[in-house]
Amino acid sequence: MSSHEPKWGPALAAALLLVIVLVAGIVLIQFLVDQPYRPAAIRLIAASVLLVAVFRVRAFVRASTERPPAWDAERAGEARWAPASSAHTQFEHFHDEMKFSVRSQRYFEHVLWPRLCELARVGGEPAAWLDRPPGRRFGRGPSLEALRVLIASLERRR
Repeated sequence: MSSHEPKWGPALAAALLLVIVLVAGIVLIQFLVDQPYRPAAIRLIAASVLLVAVFRVRAFVRASTERPPAWDAERAGEARWAPASSAHTQFEHFHDEMKFSVRSQRYFEHVLWPRLCELARVGGEPAAWLDRPPGRRFGRGPSLEALRVLIASLERRR
């Protein structure tokens, strides 16, 4: 199994947890809420669980559209989503990579991080000394400040 293929274990566990929370909420409502208010309380719990599920599906769809295809693992560092054009300068290309890496941890891990490791190897250093900056909450990539520090450390090593 390739490292680029989706892992179903965490997704299945999250779906099971969602169902358990929904059932537990409905059971608690049956015991704690008076009969006239039960339908409204059940709808409120169901709407909350549905809202969480929609956010998870939205994040999954966004991540899967930004992820490089699994069948081309040896070129995982190349971004093939943008058509090549002569007007797209190298500066604009790197600017876009920084922007997408800040928005998506998955994009950072599969596109920018392999390129930075390759840049370190080309500079004559093993990439083991590079510290991968942590992502932020809600699937966002590292901050611009963390990327700036990482790139500055690459520049100092040259």
